[in-house]
Amino acid sequence: MKAVVLFSVAAFVVVGVAAANAAPGAGCDQIVNNINNVGALIDQDATAYWMHRANFVDLIYGPSSQVVPNAMQLAQQEQSQAAAVKAGIPARARSLRGLLTAAQAQSCLSPAQLSVIVEPRLKLTKRVNFDQFPEEPFESVVGPGPRQMPQ
Repeated sequence: MKAVVLFSVAAFVVVGVAAANAAPGAGCDQIVNNINNVGALIDQDATAYWMHRANFVDLIYGPSSQVVPNAMQLAQQEQSQAAAVKAGIPARARSLRGLLTAAQAQSCLSPAQLSVIVEPRLKLTKRVNFDQFPEEPFESVVGPGPRQMPQ
């Protein structure tokens, strides 16, 4: 029994030293590629989710509710499709966080670069999970202001 424990400890020490001596950036291209792929999948899933939600709302409350004969059935289909997409989002977020941890451990990208890549995707996953519609850009009113009163 002592031999097995000593062998296990020795193996962990050798593996730890080998990992510490590994060249930084080994496999970084693959990690960055995986981060980009998972990020693209999150973007696609979020877009699909909001599309299904918009179709659902239109079929229930919008003009389609009056025009489409089977609007309620189609709305239920849209709702179930949105739920299916939403169910996969947490796994993608965990995958992205794991890849982020791997990239940080190997110093693949600077923290600023990782933040630019990862933060928008994590915001998307949170918005989908909590059904918070995406932020819409504010419409700015550019033009002349009101006329001044004569003095």
